[in-house]
Amino acid sequence: MTYAAQRLEYPERQPEPAVKKVDPMIVRAAKQIYRYYADSYAAQLPRPMGIAINRIDMTGKLIYSQLILLPQESFVPMELIELSDYH
Repeated sequence: MTYAAQRLEYPERQPEPAVKKVDPMIVRAAKQIYRYYADSYAAQLPRPMGIAINRIDMTGKLIYSQLILLPQESFVPMELIELSDYH
């Protein structure tokens, strides 16, 4: 007598949009940092990929290439910053 193991099939899980995962306070801080960048340096520097925000003191830095975050940092992509939902 032989037994065949049943293969369990799991439904494919769709990733949730980034909008639901980022705190609105963090997005607001990223918008302020980006606004300062756009007013001051946009003509001299390329468009960033996004902004890394420190969740403790709400400071941030623009990210242009490889992304390495510290444990207390959150990444806010430019697409989320440019959305009109977070004005």
